[in-house]
Amino acid sequence: MKVLVGIVLVLAVPYILCYDEKYDKIDADKIINDDKLFSAYLDCMLDRGPCTLEYSEDFKKLLPEVIATSCEKCSPVQRQNVRKTVRALTEKRPDDFKIFRDKFDPKGEYEKDFTAFFLGSD
Repeated sequence: MKVLVGIVLVLAVPYILCYDEKYDKIDADKIINDDKLFSAYLDCMLDRGPCTLEYSEDFKKLLPEVIATSCEKCSPVQRQNVRKTVRALTEKRPDDFKIFRDKFDPKGEYEKDFTAFFLGSD
């Protein structure tokens, strides 16, 4: 019985320690390529507008942890989507990226690791 419980725990840990798989279904490319949609999500994250889009409120709450841990709890799909989104933000909206960075990492304590994460690949 103890062995069975141990096996179940080992198999369940990745699911317990990861963000909800519902976020895997987000079409990051659609958001990035639609300026109005991208702006609406960004406005939510930066407290410039309401968080009424799908999962926008969730993302806003999760972002500090995602940045602090370099997406440690993200699934492979989520990691890819975070990388795409941050790259798009740095390329399309460098001024907003600076505001984003100042808001979510004001002391710059995660910048080195998070930069390595979003510039990297799995």
